[in-house]
Amino acid sequence: MYARRTKHRGRFSQFAVAAAKLALEDSRMTLADEPSQRVMLCLGTSANGIGDVTEAARIGFVATGVAGIPMTSGIEYPAHAAAGHVSMELGIRGQAMTVASACLAGLDVVQWATAQIVAERASVVFAGSTDAPISPLSFATVCASGSLSQFDAPDTCASRPYDLHRNGLVIAEGSAVYVVEELEHALARRATIYAEILGFASGNEGGYGHRVDAGELALAEAIRAALESASLTPQEIDYINAHGNALPDYDLVETLALKRAFGSVAYNIPVSSIKSMIGHAMGAASAFQVAAGCLALQSQTVSPTINLDVPDPECDLDYVPFRARRMRLRNVLINAHAMGGSHSVLILGLPK
Repeated sequence: MYARRTKHRGRFSQFAVAAAKLALEDSRMTLADEPSQRVMLCLGTSANGIGDVTEAARIGFVATGVAGIPMTSGIEYPAHAAAGHVSMELGIRGQAMTVASACLAGLDVVQWATAQIVAERASVVFAGSTDAPISPLSFATVCASGSLSQFDAPDTCASRPYDLHRNGLVIAEGSAVYVVEELEHALARRATIYAEILGFASGNEGGYGHRVDAGELALAEAIRAALESASLTPQEIDYINAHGNALPDYDLVETLALKRAFGSVAYNIPVSSIKSMIGHAMGAASAFQVAAGCLALQSQTVSPTINLDVPDPECDLDYVPFRARRMRLRNVLINAHAMGGSHSVLILGLPK
C-alpha cells in the first residue's frame, strides 16, 4: 500500500485493499497481461466507513468545529470508497461496482461477477466484501437493537449458534476477496482453483406479507431455486455453510427452512456456522463464508460450530459441534441473511 494514501482511508477500505492484493498474489495473475477493460471489480459492504468518519468528526468537531473535520471525510465514508482504493492499488480500469446488500454482499458479488463473465463483458472479476463495524457508533446501534450477545463467561464462548442459551451475535470485521473467472482462463496459467460456481438464488420475506413463517418460506424457496440453477438434487449437497448468527429467532427460522427445503435429507447434511469462531463481520460475513466453503472443498474438511454445549432441541440438525470433520465433499451450499428480510444462497462445487 502507499503509506500516504493509507492514513486517509477508512478501515473498511484498508481491509479491502489488503484482501484484494492477497487475492491477486494467490491467483498468480499478471494484470498487465489482461485486456484492461475486461478486468472488473465488485465489492460489497454494510457499515461502510461510517465508524471511522464519525469518530474523527466527533473528535475534530468538538475541538475546533467544522474546521476540525478531516478534509477526506466526505469521500471516505461512502460505500464505493473501498472500490476506488482497490482500483487504484491494483490498477483496475474496468468497471468497479459496489453492492450494499448488507450481510448478503459476499454472495451477491459472486452473482454479479458471474453475470459479467457469462455475458463476455469481463475476463476476470475481483469480488468480495469488506466491513469495519467495530467502532463506538456501529457498536452502539447494534447494541440498541438488542442483537448483541450478553454471554460473558468467557468471552470466547459468546457466539453460540444453535445453542439453547444463545442470546445474540458478536461483532467482527475484515474483508475477503476472491478472483472469479472462466475455468479455462485459470487453467491456462495453472492457477489454484478452489471451487466452481454452480448456482445462485435469492429470496425476499417482504413478498410474503405478515406471515409469521415468511423468513422460513423465503429461505426455503431460495434454496430450492439455487439447487435448480445448479441442476442438483438435495441429496447432492454435502455440506451447508450456514448464516448461523446466534440470534434465537433466526437460528430457529434457518433450521426450519433447511428442513422445508431438504426434507428428511436435511438430517444427513452437516451444517455449521463459522460465526461461532470469528463472529459476525456484517457486510464481510458472507465473503468469509465463501472463503470457508472454498477451503472446505480444497481440504475436504467441514468447519465446526463451537460453543454448542447445550443443543437447542428445536435446532436438531447435524451442526458439527466442537471439532472440524474430515469427509468427502463435492458440493457446498452457502446461505446468508440480511436484516430486513433478504436471503441469498450460493452453491459451490469441487473443481473437476
